[in-house]
Amino acid sequence: MGITVDVETANRHGLRWLHDVANQRKHETIQARPCDRWLEEQQSMLALPPEKKEYDVHLDENLVNFDKHPLHHPLSIYDSFCRGVA
Repeated sequence: MGITVDVETANRHGLRWLHDVANQRKHETIQARPCDRWLEEQQSMLALPPEKKEYDVHLDENLVNFDKHPLHHPLSIYDSFCRGVA
């Protein structure tokens, strides 16, 4: 039942549908065609930075070392706080 398509074929047909159908009709919410809105919005988009920058990391002598053991404790510890409450 149905047809079997590979990923490349599905993507090709999906992109064609987006280009020829979905982006060409007026969108009810924005009252414009997505292809026209995309051209408008591209003008205000910032370019990506040219490359990732490397930063020097300086270790501060005020660093705090935390205990590597979990900070939780057994729930039975609350018994000593809650005696007589219930």
